[in-house]
Amino acid sequence: MIDAATEREHLLLQIEAQVDPEYQAGVSMAVPTGLNVYGVRVPRLRAIARDWQRAHKGIDLGDLVTVADALWDGGSREERVLATVLFQRYQRHIPALDWAHFDRWRRGLDNWEVTDQMGVRVLGPWVLADPGARTGHLWDLIAEEDVWSRRLALVATVWLNRGYDGITYPDLTLGLVDRVKEERDPMITKAVSWALREMVKQHPDRVVAYLEANRDLLAPHVVREVNTKLRTGLKSGKT
Repeated sequence: MIDAATEREHLLLQIEAQVDPEYQAGVSMAVPTGLNVYGVRVPRLRAIARDWQRAHKGIDLGDLVTVADALWDGGSREERVLATVLFQRYQRHIPALDWAHFDRWRRGLDNWEVTDQMGVRVLGPWVLADPGARTGHLWDLIAEEDVWSRRLALVATVWLNRGYDGITYPDLTLGLVDRVKEERDPMITKAVSWALREMVKQHPDRVVAYLEANRDLLAPHVVREVNTKLRTGLKSGKT
């Protein structure tokens, strides 16, 4: 059995060795959070995860979750991002996670960066592994009072609509968006925009119809960004 405390200490030493004070100031402004922010760029965290994976190729799910939990409880932005990146490195283990794991992690979310990393790269693939049994959790999340849980549900659809299994989920996505379309919290409206823009790639007609029917209910920037995506293929329309 792996010693999670020792592994976390080892990983934290690597995080501390990659601190960039200039980046620390910038990311602290861009990603408001109550977590400690060391100031390590995501590519550096990915490199740390890659090296750790090379040294632990045969790790089982239980040990991986134990290490991820230790990082999650470490109280820093970098440790939580690293935990999500480790799951991305061990994609084979994601389908075997339990909902209880996600339910625990989502209760500690307090910023868009970690929420999006978890939602798109871990929760999305987990739902996709058994959509019949798991999409119901997204409906539970979208009904939560906690803004980060609602955002988590929305951004998980980004992965679901990339067609990795040859199937996309427009009805699910539009249903979730419909639950929050009148909200004006920027963490929700930005996630709505992202979810709809991802749908444009596979279902432009569905998105056009939804915009037309809900133009007066959606936030203006959502309508603008999604229309630009429909027209140019880009969020801003700038090349």
